[in-house]
Amino acid sequence: MTTLEWTAFFVLLLAALAAGAATTFSNGAVTRAIRRLEATYRREKSLELEQLQAQAVDRRRAEVAGILDQPNGWRAVLDRVLADALPENGNRVGREGLLDLSADPAPRFTVAGTDGASYLFTTSPATLRRLRVIGRKDAVIPLDATLAPTARVEVDAVWERLAAERLRDHAPVLPRQTEWFLVVREGK
Repeated sequence: MTTLEWTAFFVLLLAALAAGAATTFSNGAVTRAIRRLEATYRREKSLELEQLQAQAVDRRRAEVAGILDQPNGWRAVLDRVLADALPENGNRVGREGLLDLSADPAPRFTVAGTDGASYLFTTSPATLRRLRVIGRKDAVIPLDATLAPTARVEVDAVWERLAAERLRDHAPVLPRQTEWFLVVREGK
């Protein structure tokens, strides 16, 4: 090969390498752009889902307020919570209704079930367990978004209604995002 041929070959080789490198750099840039688009899409969908859940919670809050205005409406609200928390049982609030309501040592109320069990709703099962109000074997179910997006709102509204009726001026106002738990206590 002559010098001119070597030069032409070298130029072609450099051009081919440059084209390959540009493709590699281009693929990397495309991959990064795709990842950024995917992250943006996931973030937008997450925000959209949060907005939809907030709207559902607001609608349910208004529905619960209407239900609680009816005589014994709190029973219907708790029946829905029990159906969500214990779907295999089909339990409802029993005829005896409200058995206990107290703000000390932690906000709680207990209702009778139709199956002989009682259902204790509380903001602090750990405190009640430490004071032996509930036992170690009593099942504790968190009433959070994994159960239903509106579970906290429903139980909180029932607490506010029952506490206002029973504790009157001594009813504590709980923060909006108070966690609630259901403790299933088998009939004795």
